[in-house]
Amino acid sequence: MKSALNNVLKTASAVLLCAFSVFAAEQGEARVVVKAIPDQPSMNGAVVDRNTLVKKVGDDDVRPLCSGMKACLGVDVPGCTDADKLPLKKVKYDEEFCRVFKEVKNRGLSTDMNVTGVPEIFARLGRQYRAVYVNEGTLPLNEHVISYLFDNMPFTAELINAYLESNYTLEYASKDRRFFNGSNGRSLSGEFYWALQDSAGQKLGLRDLFFGYGHAKVLKWSLTGTAIAFLDMDPIPGNQIKYKLTAVVFPANSVLNSIMQMKVFKSVVNSKIDHIVDDIKKASGMYFGGNKEPMLKSAALKSQQNIQYVLDFETVVNGAPWKLGDFEKLKKERAKAKAIETAPAPLKVVE
Repeated sequence: MKSALNNVLKTASAVLLCAFSVFAAEQGEARVVVKAIPDQPSMNGAVVDRNTLVKKVGDDDVRPLCSGMKACLGVDVPGCTDADKLPLKKVKYDEEFCRVFKEVKNRGLSTDMNVTGVPEIFARLGRQYRAVYVNEGTLPLNEHVISYLFDNMPFTAELINAYLESNYTLEYASKDRRFFNGSNGRSLSGEFYWALQDSAGQKLGLRDLFFGYGHAKVLKWSLTGTAIAFLDMDPIPGNQIKYKLTAVVFPANSVLNSIMQMKVFKSVVNSKIDHIVDDIKKASGMYFGGNKEPMLKSAALKSQQNIQYVLDFETVVNGAPWKLGDFEKLKKERAKAKAIETAPAPLKVVE
């Protein structure tokens, strides 16, 4: 429980993505973002034509997708015309520009345009403008606690709300829990796709790639935009985790790009993050000060479901192992055990 309140920053990183993504500020641009369709069968192997690409990424992003894939990865995207593959005039396809293309591919992102999220991610990366924001630090908890928090985002948000009387939300939006949305209950919100949960099969839960769409209210402006974010974590001595959150956002034009590269603008981003971190510190301070009353009074945490989650989490805090995906596995095991327990006893025939 101690770690849950002090280190909900890990799970709140989903909300921090909003702080990065909203500054793309693509006002007036048609919204195109990958959608959660939980029951949709796999489309791998289906033929992609240009009309399909337009539906997935929008007409304006077909050219960045096709030219970027060709120039940076040597991939000819099905459905792209020869004209679509021509380099954008104002883009220099050098090592720096192509680095993120290669990074996501090396981490295991497919180049198959039928795979969920792939065309949307690579289309953004092929755009002329991009801005990068980095936030890093350490968290005083181990990788098992990190994995539990990521495996049960809604529960973690409830812990923050109990102590701050706030309205943080983190909710899964698909059965496979790869789509989720989050809000700080004030000015930031967003919807995201958890594109990768490891790096080429290594470091499950510690190498994450997100793609999403965020919203923010800054003074009198309402901003929206997309972002791609890497969240990298590594255990370090002292039962701690070192983390680095790298967000790549995509300004819609040269003016916005110039603004987003300015230190003053980046300070606005940091202030949004600091506000959330301050909330976490407040909740932690109350708990460490011995104040458990908010947790005991929380109606949300008194539900039978959350009581079980508290017990599960404390087990992990006390040393039990946990890896990403164990939540669903344990849920199925409990459902099976309950079904057996409540099943009527078979009739016995007495001769």
